[in-house]
Amino acid sequence: MIFTVLGWAIGLLLTAMAAWRLSRIVLVRKHAHTGKRLWRDSFEAPNWYALALWSAFAIGWFAILGVFAPLTGGLLAAICAAIAAAGFRVWTPEGWFALRTHLAAAFGDAWNDLSRGGGRMRGGEPEAGETPAVVAEAVTTRGIPSVMEDPALGVAPDPAELVSGQVPSPAPYTALAQYIAGFEPEDDMSLRMFMEGNAAGSVMVADAWHHFADTCLNSVGLDPAYVAGILEAGDSAGGHGSLLAQIHKRFGVIYAAVKEWISGHGPLPHKAREFLTDDL
Repeated sequence: MIFTVLGWAIGLLLTAMAAWRLSRIVLVRKHAHTGKRLWRDSFEAPNWYALALWSAFAIGWFAILGVFAPLTGGLLAAICAAIAAAGFRVWTPEGWFALRTHLAAAFGDAWNDLSRGGGRMRGGEPEAGETPAVVAEAVTTRGIPSVMEDPALGVAPDPAELVSGQVPSPAPYTALAQYIAGFEPEDDMSLRMFMEGNAAGSVMVADAWHHFADTCLNSVGLDPAYVAGILEAGDSAGGHGSLLAQIHKRFGVIYAAVKEWISGHGPLPHKAREFLTDDL
């Protein structure tokens, strides 16, 4: 009996995770400051790959429980798993890293969404008392400038000064820096996965800064003027993700003509013929 209850509990949990990923696609959020719908974030490919992954887990588990016929359940789970595997490119180091990162963070991300409330998850306007609304009101009424333009703060430090400072960078940043510096793309698809993966990672960091802003304002009780700077850091991290996405668009623009030339004249007499694939 206990195994039956536990089995159903696991199955429902996996189904809830799949439903949560679907909600990230269907329930389009609004930007906390501009109010614009983030359609691109909702429909980006990683959301669909994650939906296929959790659907494969849920369908496969219910097939084991006997809810689905073994052949039907196995086939559906295999199709979803194949879509997820192809999307994450799990046979590459960066794809395997992205999959492990997603699995490690998925439950925490889902809990954060639920803890912030259904209204914010649906992308509604900030309610009175929410961090963006409180900070925006303080910025307006008190005339708080951007931290990069605040004359009271002086000139921003040079990046080199930050690296050589007294406080070392946290271990996750060190690991990320090593991962980026040591990456060497095998072909254009691995480069695309690397750039788009890092763009998505930047958006995750942006969300983390916004969540930290909530903590500083509502739990720690810091002044909204300070929290406004943290929200700026989140916006900057999100902008960095957009920058990475734009950078890789340029790859397509530059090498589209090269691939067209290859299709008409044959392979290039250079390593580029090994680097480029047909899936640019």
